[in-house]
Amino acid sequence: MKCPTCGKNVGDHDAICPHCGSEMFIDTKLAEKLFKKNEEPMPDDDMSEKKMKAGIKLKKPKLHDLKLIAIVVLSLLIIILVVVLVLQSIGAKGEKYAKKASAFIGTDYEKASKKLDFKIKQESGYKGLTAVIDYNYVAESDDDVRIDGVNYPEWAVLFTTDEKDRISEVRYCDFKGIKSDIKGVRKEHTVNLDKFNQGTDKSVIDKELDMDAYSVSYTADGQAYIYRYWYENDSGDEQPVVLTVYYDNDGKFKTYTPQLIFHQYM
Repeated sequence: MKCPTCGKNVGDHDAICPHCGSEMFIDTKLAEKLFKKNEEPMPDDDMSEKKMKAGIKLKKPKLHDLKLIAIVVLSLLIIILVVVLVLQSIGAKGEKYAKKASAFIGTDYEKASKKLDFKIKQESGYKGLTAVIDYNYVAESDDDVRIDGVNYPEWAVLFTTDEKDRISEVRYCDFKGIKSDIKGVRKEHTVNLDKFNQGTDKSVIDKELDMDAYSVSYTADGQAYIYRYWYENDSGDEQPVVLTVYYDNDGKFKTYTPQLIFHQYM
């Protein structure tokens, strides 16, 4: 560049003209900053470097904040647990009712109904249930499920009485369980309980079956647990089976009966 005073060539970084001694910049301090820009950072860069050296100080959470977070998390867990327990309680309500009613087998229905703390009526509000099961009295869920285009209560407790109106059978049906999979549990082959002797404890049989009953029948002779499962037969077709396992009043194995269900009867 040229000196603005004498017009002679000077160096780009010269602050003073070597020929006439004139200052090349009015603000020499600014000139120094410009000339040293490769060695020293500009103001913004300088600030960034200071921040990097100092580090970003994160605000440490206070003990009060930590306690508040813990309380919120604990409250959410409690709410979730309560919801799960309520849903389980609702699902098991019909089974509990049936178990309670089974204590009155052989008792006059009118007397028994006065001692039971749930609503029993003579006819179901669902025609689908009445069409598939015989009964004299019924207690059922307020909520329903739809199976193959037909509405059923989520659960039902069915009472059968003799000619003197004494309770001879109490049956629990879990239609919601059937809804989840109408074919039942998939098995590799047909379930065979021949290896178990009479008197085997129910817990042992349950372990072998590894599935939930969709219906339980209580009579004076004991209980019958009814299951649905299917397997692939030699033809490669799905073969549904209704399996009934009988126990005495002490929960000891008596016998079992498998019933093959063919498509025209499903």
